[in-house]
Amino acid sequence: MGKALGRLGGFVYNHAKSTITVVIAIIVVVMGLAIHQGANFAGSSLNLPNSQSQKALSLMNKEFSQTSSSKGTIKVVFHSQNGQDLTSSDNQEKIQELLNQLQGQKHVASVQAPAVLRNYSSDKKTAYANVNYDQKKEDVSATEINRVKKQLSITRKAKIQTELSGNVTFSTVQQSETTEGVGIIVAYVVLAITFASLLVAGLPILSAILSLALSMLLIMLLTNVMDIPSTSSALVGMMGLAVGIDYALFIISRYRQEIASGKERKQAIEAALSTAGVSVVFAGATVMVAMAAMVTLGIDFLATMGIAAAIGVFFAVLMSLTFVPAVLSLLGQKVTGQKKNRILQVFSRVRVKGGFGRLIVRHRVKTLLLAIVALILIALPVAHMNLGLPNDGESSPKQTERRAYDMQKEGYGDGVNATLVVLAKTDDMAKANHAGSEIKQLKNVANVTRAMPGRSGQYYMLAVTPKTDSNDPKTKKLVTDIRHLTVKKTQAELLVTGATAINVDVTDAIASAIPKFAILIIAFAFVLLMMAFRSILIPLVAVAGFGLSLCATLGAVVWIVQDGHLLDLFQIPSKASLLAFMPVLVIGIMFGLAMDYEIFLVSRIREEYNRSKDTTQAVIVGLQENGTVVFAAIVIMASVFAGFIFSPEGIIKSIGLSFTFGVIFDALIVRMIIVPAAIALFGKANWYLPKWLDKILPQLHVE
Repeated sequence: MGKALGRLGGFVYNHAKSTITVVIAIIVVVMGLAIHQGANFAGSSLNLPNSQSQKALSLMNKEFSQTSSSKGTIKVVFHSQNGQDLTSSDNQEKIQELLNQLQGQKHVASVQAPAVLRNYSSDKKTAYANVNYDQKKEDVSATEINRVKKQLSITRKAKIQTELSGNVTFSTVQQSETTEGVGIIVAYVVLAITFASLLVAGLPILSAILSLALSMLLIMLLTNVMDIPSTSSALVGMMGLAVGIDYALFIISRYRQEIASGKERKQAIEAALSTAGVSVVFAGATVMVAMAAMVTLGIDFLATMGIAAAIGVFFAVLMSLTFVPAVLSLLGQKVTGQKKNRILQVFSRVRVKGGFGRLIVRHRVKTLLLAIVALILIALPVAHMNLGLPNDGESSPKQTERRAYDMQKEGYGDGVNATLVVLAKTDDMAKANHAGSEIKQLKNVANVTRAMPGRSGQYYMLAVTPKTDSNDPKTKKLVTDIRHLTVKKTQAELLVTGATAINVDVTDAIASAIPKFAILIIAFAFVLLMMAFRSILIPLVAVAGFGLSLCATLGAVVWIVQDGHLLDLFQIPSKASLLAFMPVLVIGIMFGLAMDYEIFLVSRIREEYNRSKDTTQAVIVGLQENGTVVFAAIVIMASVFAGFIFSPEGIIKSIGLSFTFGVIFDALIVRMIIVPAAIALFGKANWYLPKWLDKILPQLHVE
């Protein structure tokens, strides 16, 4: 591969202007197609077609067409603040006036008043009405929702707080430009210091932006032929910017080293691509494999997110191997790095004296133990990790659905937004109501409605309200308890569905898949590193460190998001369960990054060991030569991810938080401290591989 990439470097050098022109032309063509076709991102649905909740939902839609979950529904929640309860004549007049206005709006099939639904709270201060559309929930437009919002002034002027919730989208949260901007600014500063050049510092960022633009435009096109969730764009943005800058950084850094060694520019580009280029391809391939492996989870939402992220990484690699060397060819002596500023000279003197490498080697046992103990302590909260899916209670208080959630919670209790729908298979209403009585005896049940017959007369529907929130472990247990009730006891076969049950099924499916996914990734990494370094100890330390940093990352996020520490610092509205699919994303992303930095550092250490046969010296030289670039890459990666922590979108915020901790714990603590310290400690044993295994194990050259 190295020779092929070297030849690619020579070709790009000879056709630099043509390469840049082709890159720009491709982006323009794809942009034109994307604008013409438009984008059709899917919602963030995590449905499992074969789960009991989904099968029961399909049955419910068939038997109770008036309750079809596919139709748009808005819940208008009222809370009296004028000293009178909602049943007073004045308040009733205003509520009815509002409902009459809503009934007359386009696509509104029916409006059900609180009196009809009989849902007044015990103090009569809180109630809600349902606005049912004749459209599918995804077809209810922002214009129609804004019409509803405009009419709310009727009751609000009468001091009746009125908010909205339901299965349509009320608040379109625009991704803040500062999320990417902060990371890019930090990246530019770090690159400027690393390369001692404002001009060179801009090249990795430009390359990353172009690759990100191309991948996002292509994904926009793909939304017209496959279901890609809208949250994929944020994941692609994080990955595209971070790895795009990193990969370009590695290529430029090696190019400048080759120039400094006396090579001509063409030779330097060929050498950079045949060495650092191989590492970039390897690192990119591992990230893409990790992302694509999400397909094995059997959840379409995660599979398409993984594919979208893999596309972003692919173009980041491609741009680093074509556009970056082409620009380097045209810039000539401006990027050679022969002129150093005072800041870089200070850093150079520190590295020559040994600096960080000598510190690690001299205190190898202490640093190793300290780093391991620190990660274990940070990982402790993972023991009580509670996975769930977002609900309105985790939104910003600035959003109407969050305020509606809080009003209902105060008026009816924590479980009001976690209602379970139970279908009782029987042709006898008395038996269906008996099943409801048996359910009422279970723990954590606040209320069970009377049975309502279905169209065929073979099914009855009951609504079960828990005492706890939809993501509370007690609610999840209630779903299981209802399903475990026997026909002999209930006199009817019971099926549980509804949004809460669906979320429980999805969360359980993901939770059960996480260990398998992690084992698959770790086994792949172990074999890959054995092939690359002809060693058993180095892969063992690498994957053990990966597992440790993974637990520490999840532990830190649990401590903040779930346990409620430092919420104000990270602008998190309230405590929440951990996003169900976050561990999957963290495993996939961290695996790719871990292999990236592991290869870049350890390959240089092994190269020096092969020359000197001195492991201690090899660690010092490896950290001196590649440590600065890796540290710069870590700062850049963490900064890009950290920018997303302050996104107004809760899902993006939690993903950004987990990725930031992942980079700090794995790249900085494991790859820069634990791995070098362990190599220095084990000495020659690092490079031991049984002869029989050496013969059957394929060679993988990544230097």
